[in-house]
Amino acid sequence: MTAKKDKDGNDVVKPKCVLEYNRHMGGVDLVDQQLESVLAIRKSYKLWKKILFRLLLQSALSAHKLHQSAGSSRDFLFFLHDCITMMIAKAPRLSTTAGSGLDSVACLTGRDHFPSKREYEGEGRKHTSKKKCRVCAARGLRTAKGSPVETTWVCEGCPSIPGLCVEKGCFRQYHTMWDYSN
Repeated sequence: MTAKKDKDGNDVVKPKCVLEYNRHMGGVDLVDQQLESVLAIRKSYKLWKKILFRLLLQSALSAHKLHQSAGSSRDFLFFLHDCITMMIAKAPRLSTTAGSGLDSVACLTGRDHFPSKREYEGEGRKHTSKKKCRVCAARGLRTAKGSPVETTWVCEGCPSIPGLCVEKGCFRQYHTMWDYSN
């Protein structure tokens, strides 16, 4: 017998084995329940990959529990996302080709990020040495006339060679902050 009632008011009857299992259910079952929400272990993986991913996820869950005991209220998936982001940011080898899409990570790592003047491009009336400032554009800043903020300074160490204002501190913020749009 349980203390629960069904919709008609009758006592809910469960088998004795179910009651014993629920009474003695321990941490292993709870960990299995929590890790079930993360679909990292696929059917097509080799056995050693399944074991590796399971151990990594269990380690991350243990770290999350320690983080929660220190007063954090972050969800496990957000915690896992933050861990992966930090591991990518500290990766020793990153692809620095322009189409790699790793500009947000590459700007925070590496040692060759120095401001340099942009060379003139184009011909005739279209030639310019200015480029839109990436940080000012992310913040929605405009000039007094309403046009985007342009600068002659770029970072050639970043894959996309972004334009960045040196005078306003945009260069430093782009290379030290994850979210420079604030």
